[in-house]
Amino acid sequence: MRKRITVILLFVLLLLFGCGKDAYPAIPADSSFIAAVNIQQPSVTFVNKDLKVFATWQLEKAYTGATLIGQQYLLLYGNQLESADVYNLSTGEVAYSIATGVGVTNAIYAQNKKILYISNGKTNRVTAYTNQGEQIAEQKVGNYPMSMVTHGQNLYVVNYKDTKLSVLDAESLEVKDKWQIPKSSHGMIILEKRKELWLGGHGAGMKPNTTVDIFDINKGQKDRELSLPMMPIGFAIDDDRIYVVSHGQSQLYEVNDEGHVLSAQEIGANPFAVQLFEQYVVVAGYDDQTLYFMKNNDVTKKVKVDKGPFQLIVREMSE
Repeated sequence: MRKRITVILLFVLLLLFGCGKDAYPAIPADSSFIAAVNIQQPSVTFVNKDLKVFATWQLEKAYTGATLIGQQYLLLYGNQLESADVYNLSTGEVAYSIATGVGVTNAIYAQNKKILYISNGKTNRVTAYTNQGEQIAEQKVGNYPMSMVTHGQNLYVVNYKDTKLSVLDAESLEVKDKWQIPKSSHGMIILEKRKELWLGGHGAGMKPNTTVDIFDINKGQKDRELSLPMMPIGFAIDDDRIYVVSHGQSQLYEVNDEGHVLSAQEIGANPFAVQLFEQYVVVAGYDDQTLYFMKNNDVTKKVKVDKGPFQLIVREMSE
């Protein structure tokens, strides 16, 4: 009888420990990939440099975004989740979690500073963490912080439901400046050699945004704007070429660093994200669940993913 009870207890313990441990297919440490973070059917689809799906993580939580932490860790967060989880890609297991509270809108990792930034649209705060998830600093910003990018000693934060962009010290998060911007601004990129910040957006109310606003990064003032209808929100840069996705008209624009449109073409269904991977420009079609791999303005490959590819994550390993 005692032996039987011991066996039952061991079985229960195995069930408890086994069920409490989320694990997904391991991603080889030396593999380059582009990954689609799908939010209608929560999952991450990994595509290798041969443009083939080699792993899919069917997520058990309602994650809405992700960011790489170095090359081996992937942070997944959800707007309605109490915590963000950092997965070791090589094992597919959770390495650690960060108690964020609900409301997370974005997360980015500054490789040069080894700092993780998480914005929260419920608390209207940005929090900085070490790459081990230890809090460094926190700062109250504007209404609904979302888009973020680092440059030099600054962290630039777009407050989506506000008319200001917060410029913070990248380490202390001290507020250094505030810029006037249009409401519902979203998506940005910095052109280092021109000292410019390009800012996109959805547009407020019934009036969709049709321009990219270009700011002098030293002055914090708008210099000019580009007409890129409609709702330009996704950016990728390759030397002096900038690729902009306008999801309102499913357009991909190729623009040089002086702001001249070199090409424009309709691609995908309601695309939100564009990235560079290997020799390709990659666009994610949100409504048609397709990644479009382009070279020389031609689609060379289409890869199906799960529903709602909202974000693209790129890891390129040196060979």
